[in-house]
Amino acid sequence: MEIKDLDYNIQYDEATKTVKFTGSIRLQNLPAYEPIKLFLRDVAKLCQGAILTMDFRELQFVNSSGITTLSMFIIDSRKSAAYQIKIQGSLNVSWQSKSLSNFKKLWDQVVLEIS
Repeated sequence: MEIKDLDYNIQYDEATKTVKFTGSIRLQNLPAYEPIKLFLRDVAKLCQGAILTMDFRELQFVNSSGITTLSMFIIDSRKSAAYQIKIQGSLNVSWQSKSLSNFKKLWDQVVLEIS
């Protein structure tokens, strides 16, 4: 499964149960993020009883609407508790250490790996 755009790519690898985000996501508002929201919901259905890894290490930028969409996904995941989430980030991308650590505040079961 994959979402391709000129500026970003979101790809799900079923073998590793990993969603990899690359590029820069700068959509206009929350409704514009609906395809990404639906993509993540579909991925979550495939990860029941497993660990879903969300790899942001190559995502250079995401705006506030994107952070909100990802936050809502974490909250929905917490409510269902049907799978675990591991988040990977990079210290080399300035926004990641602060923003990704907020996901741990939304759900204390999130495993956070920022290196």
